[in-house]
Amino acid sequence: MPELQHSIIKTKLLLEENLMSTFLDVMGPRILLLTDLKENRDYSLMKAEVPPGVIVPIHSHDDRETFVVLSGELEAFTKDSWQTVRAGDTVDIPGDVKHAWRNSTNETVTLLVASTAKMGEFFNEIGRPTDNLPPGPPSLEILQNFVQVALAYGYWLGTPDDNASIGISLG
Repeated sequence: MPELQHSIIKTKLLLEENLMSTFLDVMGPRILLLTDLKENRDYSLMKAEVPPGVIVPIHSHDDRETFVVLSGELEAFTKDSWQTVRAGDTVDIPGDVKHAWRNSTNETVTLLVASTAKMGEFFNEIGRPTDNLPPGPPSLEILQNFVQVALAYGYWLGTPDDNASIGISLG
């Protein structure tokens, strides 16, 4: 039991410290890592914000992800269909399942995300601090880096045709 107590206290301290930290922009969604990945190699806990109009194109990876919608409403594509998820809903996506997200509302959606430490490291590697981020879409160099890093992690990224087949236009 002392080990569990230590873990609870340590997580609480990390949450308090990280709530003062900067979100990382990961190609639209913003991620705040809540887990100290140097200390914890078992999982990664993150707070995510998905601003209005943001789309996460279809992709897959071997990392399981569990999303708890804390506020707002967005659409999740999984199991070959789109579903609307709202505050209080949980979406569990096993590894290697193709999925996508879109926020068609006028409000930012907030989620709690649990995944692997590897996923947290990926977001840390590709993310850009939001406090000094220039306005507008990412540059071609940023996009190319994202694709290169995603492929190095073994992640699958859908083609424009893959995305069009589920109603996403990558214009």
